[in-house]
Amino acid sequence: MKEFKVLLVILFFGLFAANQVQAQDEITDNDLRKYAILNQAITYMKKDISIEINKMIKAQEGMTGKRYKELAATKGDEAKLAEIGAKDFEKQFLALTNKLKADRTESIKMVNSELATKMVGNKGKTYKKIKAALKTDEELKARYEAILSEVSGKE
Repeated sequence: MKEFKVLLVILFFGLFAANQVQAQDEITDNDLRKYAILNQAITYMKKDISIEINKMIKAQEGMTGKRYKELAATKGDEAKLAEIGAKDFEKQFLALTNKLKADRTESIKMVNSELATKMVGNKGKTYKKIKAALKTDEELKARYEAILSEVSGKE
């Protein structure tokens, strides 16, 4: 009889521990909300890069949006720049915008990493778990999209 009680206690604690592990593995709406807020912040930072480049284009004498797109399409390749007849000031302008993009992109990566680690929590593990699960879990994706819509004010 004593062995039966010990077995029941072990079984009870085993089930309790299993529930704790399952609860830790569950992605909560609060986790999704933090993930959505983080992604909104990153999206706005990425949009800001385009805004800044458009300001630079408008301020640069002799540069148009169309010409900038032609220059940017070369990805800085000297042969391609020569093909489209890029002038020195255009090459310098392209280098300047590419540096701005690279600097801002690096900053965005750092912010994303910090927020994923400290805001979403669990040293980034929750962020990675949500990101991976959103690729395959349709129910989670629907929950996330509803929360994202709420967070972004698109309700």
